[in-house]
Amino acid sequence: MPVPVPVPSTGAVLRSAAFAVVFCAAVLLGRMTVMDGTSLSLVWPAAGVAVVWFAAQRRAGTRWLDVVLVSAATFVLNAVTGASPALAACFVGANLAQVATFGALFARWCPDAWGAGGREPLTGVAQLMRLLAAAVLATGAGALLGPTSVWALTGHWSWLTALVWMTRNTASILLVAATAFRVGCLLSARRDASREASADTGRPAGPAVLAPVRWPRGGRLVELALALACSVLAYALVFGVYHRLPVAFPLIALSAWVALRFDTTIVLVHDLLMGVVAVLLTLAGDGPFAMIADDATRAVVVQLYVVVLAVLGLALAMGRDERDLLLAAMVASTAASERSAREAAALRVVAEEQRALAERARREAVEAAAEAELRGELTRAVLDSVDVGIVVADGDGRLTLFNRAAQAWHGLDADAGLEPDEHAGRYDLFAADGTTALAAHDVPLAQVMRTGAVTGAEMVIAPTGREALTVLCSGRRMSRADGTPLGAVVAMTDVSADRALRRDLESARAQAREQADLLGAAFEASMVGNVHLDLTGTALRVNAAAAAMLGHDPADLVGRSWGQLVHPEDRSARREAMREFLAGPRGTGSGGTTALGGQVRHLHRDGHVVHTQVSSALVTDGRGRPVHLASQIVDVSARVAAEEAVRGQRDVSTRLLRALSDLGEGVLVEHEDQITYANDALARLTGRRTPALLALPTSLLLVPEAEQEAWSARRAFAPGQLGAGASTVTALRHADGTSVPVEVTTVPLPDAGGRATLTLVRDLSERLRDQAALAASNDRLREANRLKDDLVATLSHDLRQPLSTTTGFAELLLDEWDEIGEDEKRQHLGRIHRAGRWADDLLEDILTMAQLEAGTPVPRTARVHLPALVADVVDRLHVQASLVDTTGVQDLTVLADRGHLQQVLTNLVANAFTYGAPPVRLTARRRGDQVALDVVDAGEGVPEEFVPRLFTRFARATTGVAADRKGTGLGLYIARQLANANGGDLTHQPAAGGGSRFTLTLDAVDAVDAGAREALERAVGLA
Repeated sequence: MPVPVPVPSTGAVLRSAAFAVVFCAAVLLGRMTVMDGTSLSLVWPAAGVAVVWFAAQRRAGTRWLDVVLVSAATFVLNAVTGASPALAACFVGANLAQVATFGALFARWCPDAWGAGGREPLTGVAQLMRLLAAAVLATGAGALLGPTSVWALTGHWSWLTALVWMTRNTASILLVAATAFRVGCLLSARRDASREASADTGRPAGPAVLAPVRWPRGGRLVELALALACSVLAYALVFGVYHRLPVAFPLIALSAWVALRFDTTIVLVHDLLMGVVAVLLTLAGDGPFAMIADDATRAVVVQLYVVVLAVLGLALAMGRDERDLLLAAMVASTAASERSAREAAALRVVAEEQRALAERARREAVEAAAEAELRGELTRAVLDSVDVGIVVADGDGRLTLFNRAAQAWHGLDADAGLEPDEHAGRYDLFAADGTTALAAHDVPLAQVMRTGAVTGAEMVIAPTGREALTVLCSGRRMSRADGTPLGAVVAMTDVSADRALRRDLESARAQAREQADLLGAAFEASMVGNVHLDLTGTALRVNAAAAAMLGHDPADLVGRSWGQLVHPEDRSARREAMREFLAGPRGTGSGGTTALGGQVRHLHRDGHVVHTQVSSALVTDGRGRPVHLASQIVDVSARVAAEEAVRGQRDVSTRLLRALSDLGEGVLVEHEDQITYANDALARLTGRRTPALLALPTSLLLVPEAEQEAWSARRAFAPGQLGAGASTVTALRHADGTSVPVEVTTVPLPDAGGRATLTLVRDLSERLRDQAALAASNDRLREANRLKDDLVATLSHDLRQPLSTTTGFAELLLDEWDEIGEDEKRQHLGRIHRAGRWADDLLEDILTMAQLEAGTPVPRTARVHLPALVADVVDRLHVQASLVDTTGVQDLTVLADRGHLQQVLTNLVANAFTYGAPPVRLTARRRGDQVALDVVDAGEGVPEEFVPRLFTRFARATTGVAADRKGTGLGLYIARQLANANGGDLTHQPAAGGGSRFTLTLDAVDAVDAGAREALERAVGLA
């Protein structure tokens, strides 16, 4: 039997016309991106529009009309925009094949989805993948016709052309169709709900509008605005500002953010807008994909980017929707199971009831009257047993029931004959103040009848001759099923005792305020300083006495940290004591005490210290929690000053004796001839222990026999004389039998029991030694001054001579240069040169001596070949070869500073020629691990009395040849010091046959190497 074709309605035809207009606009947009020479568009939004068109009109009966309109629009618009008629016809077939393939596959794979014949929205990743697969296969079917037709008609075909066709159409179908399907599903759901509501209420259905989307609210709305702002900013940066940087991938995170946090409809709109922006900017030459030179490749890449963006967003959002549906289905299934279980239990109960129905009906008839009577009695008993007054009224507000409590309070029973506006007067009802009569409309029962419910209404019941009661009323109105009033119930609670307690509390508070005012007045008027501090040490209240004590006004101290007023040296201890005090049991101080006291130094405003006695108590609230600290402060500066004066006077003697002992002064206190006090210094001076000195006669224990008279004379005072005594030099007997020279000074002391004296004993041993050392030092200084004078005289003479020589011959050359012959010029220049060398050597000796005086020079040790060094020194001194014998210098090498060694050898050779006589003989020989270098002259030798001072500075002999020769007396001193600095020595011996022998000893190189090698072997365990 053939399926009847539905007749299209006017609305369906108009919808087809509207879709045709949108389709034409989409075709025109796509044709604006045609690739050169191919007639193939890079972007084709018409593919998505066509899919939505045929899905929305699936059951409208306009299928052939829709096919005609799509074909006509495709053909005409392609032909108008440059395609040939044949190519335009091929595009018609490709679009129709694409739409038909998608419709068939989507209806087969997602039959329940909107757009495929169903009414459900696309939910879950599985349906998304089916939608994507249908789009890919449909665009593949279109690609078999579209690009192939282009190739057949234009001769231009490539796999990239087919890929452009598939990616552009897939992206268009995915974005446009998914968005349209979601919106269409929401419209259908709202329209169906509106129709069902119209059918249930009989009212006409309203217009079909978009069903409510889960729009974000509150913080989520702010987050959506932030996400959109970030999207706009990010796309502007990536596709606009930094459009040449390949950084499009971070934009995917924005789609994921929107997909995870917002409704699927919002996600679809966001992906659609962002995809359109990305495609348009890329085709316009902006964005990271614009760097791709080829138009087709660029279109493929940006379309794939849009597909990835859409698939990611839809996968996350639809997966969340699927989860929500599964959770809802699970909840519904659980509810259905519970409902089924309840229904089964109900059926079992019904079956049991059916079996007992006959018996029950018989018993009910018998027991109905008794039960009604019993229920009435039970209700009455319950109402009478509670301490709450219960009042019941009928639907007109007339009283029908008072329970026992209500009767007792009113002194009357319910009177149904009274009108509601007579209740207040009849039952003596007053407002909460107890004096104002309650108006009829303010009676709680009337309020319940009028408003439906009352809670916490307060009134006073004051019957004549009875005690007034304050009650709180709450009630509600009862209605029948049709909404007409059935009656009302009002419950009254006696709160008279609570109100009395409140009045007592207010009275107690008033008394507390009065006491607080009295305490405040006492606080301010007290002559003792009073301070209230919070638990952080901030001043809350300070009276005038405390402020004046520190030189401030009370207002200046309030709000300040009291610790700032404490002396800096006391702050740490005071803070620690306060911390321990507050850490004690709650409500008391540390260790259970309720007060913290002690002396504290405060700082006056003018900077001086105020000594105070502080007593602090912890003030707690009713629960024992600390609130603040109350402190009393008393100025005890005068007392502290007096105590310090007393302590100072008491400690004067102790400190004096200790100081004398520390200075080495012996202190001896005697009564007559008995020792009553001796300090440690005196015990050390005599070589005895302090206890052994006490209670013994002074003359027997300490005084040598030869000093008895001098020791006794020190105590020759006039009767009653006080003051300083004379000093006497004498001696004490040491425990080892020796005598210690001392100086003693004895003064009388006032003593009621007899004659007492105090003797200071000073040890003169060190002084005598110092005097002897000072005399010796003075002798050395006089000798040094003499040597210094000799040096100055020598330097004045020795420096003046080369300078005078240089100046005189230089002036002669300058004045008579042209008259003097060349030989004479050379002689004069030679004299100038020798004079300069002479002055240079003299200054070199002085500088070397200064360095030696500053400290031992640090040698720069190296290997020194002695024959080469000797030859260099002889050459520098310009000595005739016949006057120097160096044949005895063996081929030896020493380890020393070459500069030091050269200066030593120069001084020795120069000394030999100056104070000795040629020939001068130099020898170098091996002596064990050392090398001995001898310099021997043929002079008269060093005078015997001068030998001990030969190597001292400024030393010059005053007899013999040296007395007539020039020199500074530094050459040999410098030579020995440099030899010692290099680990060697310089000695003098008389030479055989006359003259002097100076021997320089240094370490040989091979001996040093052997020692180093042996030490290395011991270090590594080889020796």
